[in-house]
Amino acid sequence: MTRAPTAPPAGYGDPTCPHVTRTDGVCERCGHCAHDVILNAACLYCGTTDLDPIAMSPKQPPAVIPADALVRKKS
Repeated sequence: MTRAPTAPPAGYGDPTCPHVTRTDGVCERCGHCAHDVILNAACLYCGTTDLDPIAMSPKQPPAVIPADALVRKKS
């Protein structure tokens, strides 16, 4: 399914828009893109490569490694 030709181009969109209706991850009203990243680090929906993969990562590493994790492996 493709978006209507009258819809704005995909991208960052309007921050005040609730983004209720999306077609292929893009808001039909303002053009906000959900940025689904694919293997080549480009968005599947709008094609942008200006994405921060660390900021979009669901897992954040701990800021400080706990002391009990800093032990040598016993062999």
